[in-house]
Amino acid sequence: MNENVEIKSDLLAKWIRVLIYIAIVSIVNSVISILPIIPASVTTWISRGIMVAMVVCMFRMAPVNERYKKAGILRAVWLGCMIASLVSMPSILVLAASVLSIIAVYQEYSAHSEVVADKDAKLSRNWHSLFNWSIVTGLLVGFGSVVTALIASFAGVEITRITAIVTGILGIPQLVIEIVYLLYLKKMSAIFDES
Repeated sequence: MNENVEIKSDLLAKWIRVLIYIAIVSIVNSVISILPIIPASVTTWISRGIMVAMVVCMFRMAPVNERYKKAGILRAVWLGCMIASLVSMPSILVLAASVLSIIAVYQEYSAHSEVVADKDAKLSRNWHSLFNWSIVTGLLVGFGSVVTALIASFAGVEITRITAIVTGILGIPQLVIEIVYLLYLKKMSAIFDES
């Protein structure tokens, strides 16, 4: 029994380190997407590559907690919907992908919370709080985008320029969520490296 726990701790330690690297790449990609340095199409494809790496990690971590497998499946379907939306039915597929993304993140954060609960109850609660904050942030960013686009169109401002500025400003809260996610992963890594 103790050997099984040790194997699971080793597995978690390994794949959490991989998630840390993925999170760092994601943060860099987010910063680049806020700044108009690289075309949006490039950062979008980098995001899809990040998603593929996340799917692999979730499936690799599945033996430790079933929620990781669910998160992996949901992320894979989410990615499929986003890619398929390039070809047909973009509105429906993007909406489906949005719903899947929320459920996938919930499953991942809940899995993190459950595997760390015995070792650090505060970090376990923090994972649930981070999910709630990511939902609130997503809603505020979405609402802010719509309101800004409406005001800009009524004011007769050039939509392309306003969209770039608003996207940059509204991307900052999501970037903060990604940084907190990275910090929590680092705490988890330290816990499971000690085990």
